[in-house]
Amino acid sequence: MAGSSQLAFLLTVSLQFLVTSVFGQGNNTTEPTSVSPPYRLSSSELAAAIAVPSVFCALLLIGLLIFMGLKIREKRQTEGTYRPSSEEQPTESQT
Repeated sequence: MAGSSQLAFLLTVSLQFLVTSVFGQGNNTTEPTSVSPPYRLSSSELAAAIAVPSVFCALLLIGLLIFMGLKIREKRQTEGTYRPSSEEQPTESQT
């Protein structure tokens, strides 16, 4: 169970990192809770906190692109093309 709590902590920290990097620090009007000593991430934990959401977003983007490609291919297959036979084509004597 210790591994899952560490994973949850890393996901929380990475989400906070993404939110603060996208929206900026903003005005924090609430007093921070006192935690002693402040927890600092090691370099490997920081790398994991950045890599996990990045990989998740990349996989989500790849999945979305594959889904869109399949839908476009399906749409093209159902539309088809019109190819008139030689009898339907006007000959030079009819023009």
